[in-house]
Amino acid sequence: MSELVAHLPLISLVVALAALALAGVALARRSASSRRSARALSAKERAIAAACADALFPPGGPIPLSGTEAGLVEYMEHHVARAPRPLRPYLRLLLHAVELSPWVFGPRRARFTRLSQRDRIAVLASMAQSRIYLRRVTFLSLRTLLSMGYLANEKVACAIGVACCPAPFERRAERAAARAAVAVEPSSLAPGVTA
Repeated sequence: MSELVAHLPLISLVVALAALALAGVALARRSASSRRSARALSAKERAIAAACADALFPPGGPIPLSGTEAGLVEYMEHHVARAPRPLRPYLRLLLHAVELSPWVFGPRRARFTRLSQRDRIAVLASMAQSRIYLRRVTFLSLRTLLSMGYLANEKVACAIGVACCPAPFERRAERAAARAAVAVEPSSLAPGVTA
């Protein structure tokens, strides 16, 4: 019995990885069979994204806008919809990994969306400092995606004093195309004389 207890963390990790693998297969099958759906995320995945957004950017924080008020659920859905089709199941799997993380690793054996705000923050903090590489990468990936969406919100950008430009490369390309279309005449030094 003591050997079983000694190997319990390893057994939990194997069970968690197997559950994530099965969830990934199910998500891939579902995305392949349900191309008719207009939404990139299911209602459950949207709830997970909302819970993560409000845990990372809580209401009443240093910036008064919470994650859901800043539109992070819509941002995440838009990001998943614009991602190449083979990558979409992995982005959705990221949300499911966060949802199942407290059930496997604690602090309470419940899904992420059923935890209190304080417990959600504790789960994300434990993921950020985990000795398990996949948990840390999961947290970093989620934090990166949600931070990009949070900083793309105009009210958040104004609150931190930066100019919001959610698609800087698209605008640069438009300006470059406009400059190329306009023919620039050389300036003249005097009437009839050009440099």
